Amino acid sequence: MKAVILTGALRTIKKTMRYFKQNVLFSDVHVFACVQNDSNISNSEYEEWLYSELGDHLKSVEWFVPDLKWVHIRDGLLSHMNVSEHTRNYLRNGGSMIEYYQLQLAYMKMAEYEKHGKYDYVIRARTDTIYAKPVDFHWLHWSKEDVAERIETIKTQMILSNMEVKDDKIINYFMNTILSDDIIPNISNIECTVIKNRDTFDISSLHDYIKNGSYLIALRKNLLYIVKRDLFYVIPCLGTMYGFMKYHGSDPNYWWNAENQFDAICYHANITLYQSSTLLDANSVCDYDEKRYFDSDYNIINPYITYCLVRN
Repeated sequence: MKAVILTGALRTIKKTMRYFKQNVLFSDVHVFACVQNDSNISNSEYEEWLYSELGDHLKSVEWFVPDLKWVHIRDGLLSHMNVSEHTRNYLRNGGSMIEYYQLQLAYMKMAEYEKHGKYDYVIRARTDTIYAKPVDFHWLHWSKEDVAERIETIKTQMILSNMEVKDDKIINYFMNTILSDDIIPNISNIECTVIKNRDTFDISSLHDYIKNGSYLIALRKNLLYIVKRDLFYVIPCLGTMYGFMKYHGSDPNYWWNAENQFDAICYHANITLYQSSTLLDANSVCDYDEKRYFDSDYNIINPYITYCLVRN
């Protein structure tokens, strides 16, 4: 069984729901939501809509309100952070800290529900962001021959794209295209970064690694990600430990932001973080234009898209 932790302000959820159901909501998936109502619709009415869309998949909905309890937690964390007052105000008024607190609240509901049986994977999703590729875990069923064939496909595409072909880069692109075959032709436009990378693999050890290894597959760091349940325990701690995570690779100027806090906690948990994004993907975050991603019927128009943050 897989668990989805769905968090964020409701924002564009009525647009993203179609792709959430299509690409994430497979038969063995349960959803635990912690959401913030930024609409004019009541919580009860929105909750009824969520259950109508998700049915028995939805196991819990918690409505986050930035109340005095949250303010106390937030200000306590900020008081211990060695940052400028400008940064402190940015964090106080932004969503970086809130997103991890919502994650922690949803995680607690998930952990409570596990008295019915433990999950094997956790998927983190946002209300305003879509997985453009099916999260169906097909890679867990690859044979050694499948792995070897895919490695050769990656190498061939890198050569055709005039990219540097080195063992570590091959593995990085192998892991960062694991969601879908159809993004491999776009490999030269995929920006991959790896935190705590391993040495090179032979085919046998790589085959074992994708089933049993300590890794996390992420789209733009902490935006959307997939991780084994046994590795997930520590990540929700950022809800009440935000600002306490650093490692030698942290950006000295922005170690306090949501992405660097995520990098650091994965590093200290000994989780190899494979994260990727294309320019087209990233533009949905910083320069959104719906016509780049969807046609008039809201179908994705580019096969290379792996995620999209839906702004309006």
